[in-house]
Amino acid sequence: MLTAAPVYGQMGTGVMVDRIQRFNLEFFDGRYRRETADASRWAAARDVLKQVEATLAETGTDGLMPKLDAFWTGWQTLSSDPSNTALRADLRERSLALADAVNRRAVALNTLRQDQDLAIRQRVEEINTLASGVARLNAEIARVQSVGDAPNDLLDERDRQVDRLAELAGAQGHVQPNGELLVSIGGHALVVGSTPFTLAVTSDLSNSNPARIDCNDAQPFAAPRGELAGLLDARDRVIPAQQTGLDTFAAALMSNVNALHQTGYGLNNATGLAFFTGTDAMSMRVSDNITVPANGLQNIAAATAAGSPGDGNLARQISDLQRSLLLTGGTATLHQFYTAQVGALGLEGKQAENSARDRGLVAEALSNQRESFGGVSLDEEAAQLVQSQRAYQAAMRLMTTVDDMLDRVINGMGRVGL
Repeated sequence: MLTAAPVYGQMGTGVMVDRIQRFNLEFFDGRYRRETADASRWAAARDVLKQVEATLAETGTDGLMPKLDAFWTGWQTLSSDPSNTALRADLRERSLALADAVNRRAVALNTLRQDQDLAIRQRVEEINTLASGVARLNAEIARVQSVGDAPNDLLDERDRQVDRLAELAGAQGHVQPNGELLVSIGGHALVVGSTPFTLAVTSDLSNSNPARIDCNDAQPFAAPRGELAGLLDARDRVIPAQQTGLDTFAAALMSNVNALHQTGYGLNNATGLAFFTGTDAMSMRVSDNITVPANGLQNIAAATAAGSPGDGNLARQISDLQRSLLLTGGTATLHQFYTAQVGALGLEGKQAENSARDRGLVAEALSNQRESFGGVSLDEEAAQLVQSQRAYQAAMRLMTTVDDMLDRVINGMGRVGL
């Protein structure tokens, strides 16, 4: 029987109930949250890596390597007829296309990193909201249990919120003797009793001004698992690595082409002119000396000596840079360097995809195991309801039969002789 007045979270007053017992195991909860956190971490990494791959677009015709090959081909063709204005115009267009492709990738990678930073801020805000919710539930659960009742629906809601915290940042919960749940992330307390310790977000001036996450104790926060871990890794490692590689590629291309071009002579005997300007992928441009003046095409140096309009030796030397080992300590060409970087990105994306799938399957299996112990099977409940209904109908038929028999005995069978 009920021993106290009904409160929020309890059963109604239409029937007399002894108790409602909630079944769950903290062991299952912990294992499930760890696996779902790992699955979420790899899923977030997979999604970002796919965006990076789409940004680089190296599997299509708009890839950077086809444009680099076209650039080298332009110089090779010019070397055979350096006085041909049409070939010079073609080389300039190929150069502009190459620079534009490098610029677009640099801008897109920077934008993608900013998007991840925004996603991180949103995840932190959600974590703080959930932490406050768990703290309120802790207080309500402790109050309800103190009067001898079982706040089962509140416990279910608290588990749901902690499950989401696990997906976001690998949170773990530990039930205290008074029924409250201690929630922590990576060794830092997030909820203790009815007190939430929210995360703070500031701009990290030492890291290109993205969001820096600090704990309540002013210590840097690093999510061990979950979506936040995947987003932080993408923002602070994966995307910067691609940006650095693209900058290295652009700088090596510009410096080596310029070093040769400045020693050569154009059709108008112009010399000492840079073919490219800029220091990285974002600022890479074809020099104004080539694009702006009316004699820009004549400024393209193809000869090794002045007054030699038919000399294409310098153009050939620049074309030969495609086979020069300019990067990674003199062990890779520009093409090999960039292809290796994109290939490593593809392998990492495949690993993230496989890990997300594998951890997701484990998390699903643990979820089923968890539900088999503490959950409610609608199919099973429906079967039991039908079983009870049939038993009730059978009992009714039995009572109807007994009633008919008694009616026949009492009212239908007369006493002989009376």
